[in-house]
Amino acid sequence: MTPAQRRRAAEQAARRLARTSLFRRARHLALYLSHGSELDTGPLLRCCHAAGKAVYVPRVLDGQRLRFERLVEDMPMQRNRYGIREPALRGARRGAARMDLVLLPLSAFDTQGHRLGAGGGYYDRAFAARRSGGPRLVGYAYALQQAAALPAEPWDVRLDAVVTEKSLHVFRN
Repeated sequence: MTPAQRRRAAEQAARRLARTSLFRRARHLALYLSHGSELDTGPLLRCCHAAGKAVYVPRVLDGQRLRFERLVEDMPMQRNRYGIREPALRGARRGAARMDLVLLPLSAFDTQGHRLGAGGGYYDRAFAARRSGGPRLVGYAYALQQAAALPAEPWDVRLDAVVTEKSLHVFRN
């Protein structure tokens, strides 16, 4: 995709998600700060701030766990060992189970709600004990990242939905 196509896709995906009841009802929202070829979350972050959402971003701890820290505008940022931006200072945090909506990065997704991540298992560990009524897990991706089927392991956490620039896919889990 060209840079212009990528920017347009990010704007379209943000608008599409902002129109959903998942987004409108969410008060505490976690999202990733895009890195590399991931769908840019910048337009979505602007929607969140405009809608008064409390936004949290992941911080990698001890090479195994994620902690979600509150992101405020103009907060100083740094790059972690993977080159991903995260808050430079430790901030207010919220437990993964107490989020309303979580936007997850992915490399691919399928029609059953399986996602292929970067391979670290951070999100799978963070949401392994998720119960009904817990946060809604939504992949945020380009439409071209959809695959017919992906391999899944018993510990893989399935998505509730995926938002792309072209559609909203809702899965029955």
